[in-house]
Amino acid sequence: MAKRVLLVRGGILGRNSGLGSAHHNLADLLSSGSVPGWVIEAISEYDLPPRASPFNRLWKRWFSHPKTVKKAINRSISNGNCDVVHITDQEQAHLIPKKCKLPVVVTVHDLFHLFPAKMKIGGQEIDIGEQNPPSYRRRDIKKLKRGLSRASLLLCDSKATLKDCQKHFPDVKSICVPLGIEVSSYSPNEQITPSPPLNDRCNLLIVGSHDPRKRMEFICQVLGSLDASVLNELQINHVGQGESEYGSPAVIELAIKNNIKNWTVHGPLVSDSKLMDLRNSSECLLFPSASEGFGYPPLEALASGLPVLCSDLPSHNELMPENYCLAADDEDTWKRAILSVYYDWKSRNGEPRELDQTLIEHALKFDNKEFSSRIADAYNSLSSDINLFSFGKVVE
Repeated sequence: MAKRVLLVRGGILGRNSGLGSAHHNLADLLSSGSVPGWVIEAISEYDLPPRASPFNRLWKRWFSHPKTVKKAINRSISNGNCDVVHITDQEQAHLIPKKCKLPVVVTVHDLFHLFPAKMKIGGQEIDIGEQNPPSYRRRDIKKLKRGLSRASLLLCDSKATLKDCQKHFPDVKSICVPLGIEVSSYSPNEQITPSPPLNDRCNLLIVGSHDPRKRMEFICQVLGSLDASVLNELQINHVGQGESEYGSPAVIELAIKNNIKNWTVHGPLVSDSKLMDLRNSSECLLFPSASEGFGYPPLEALASGLPVLCSDLPSHNELMPENYCLAADDEDTWKRAILSVYYDWKSRNGEPRELDQTLIEHALKFDNKEFSSRIADAYNSLSSDINLFSFGKVVE
């Protein structure tokens, strides 16, 4: 008989965000019976009107929803129909009740929002996480840290995050369980109709917000250093928030400053089909990020057969083939890599890019089938004598 999991998170998130995508993917796998020996019992989350006041948001987050979760856990215990509580991201760890009678698993995507840091790259200092959060957020972070210290098991989606968890929460068992995607759904061969060409230029794709760690200023500087004859034949497609929440110029302003005329901001609310069209019509994904919890965009690009120019930094570098990433601080290396992509496009005289099957084969290491097996092993380990600090199937 299958054991049951109560999935918990806070406010409902859509599938187009990293945390939302991870939550929905796990819920789908448990609901469909894809996780060997485990099924979903229920999901505890809440919806909040977009215009809800800050007071209502905090009340729901700190008081109302924690009570609801505690009642749901106690009800499951009374009915005998739940074996594990799984909180699907670390930003909801405050929901773990004190002295919970069921084991509680928390997926930890990253800790740089709880333990912000600064990183020096090529003489530039990058903020990783919010350095001076407001008072209510500082209180929130304290709640999250206390919650994580009460967890039975931390599922870290990368080796870098595992190292951070072992540093900051040494008394809590933790393992590395990389997230999964449905690799077959990203294959251009699965589409009913092929994507039409976007234009007659060499298209480059960027996916990510304008957070400092995404290093939009860096990539604009690299692109702006290209010869004008090359730059005029490039088309940059940016999917993500173009405005900065940290007082920096908007992405489009950075592009103009660096003489990049062909820059299109598609915004953060791009449909899956539109994003797939952009992948199919692009020559590569540019991903210069300084830090990621997991790094869905480069992995999804590989799954679609799209080459990636990716910085060699955690934890997205863990997802890439060996010797695939670029030195994060070397502008000349990035410039040469982009020029190589451009000259390859130029040599084809308008012919479509050939699908790179080796990239798709690499992405299969992170397919949902593998992820489901790892999740089942993690749940099963809660009632075993396995040494959890070395437990888990290693992703080579």
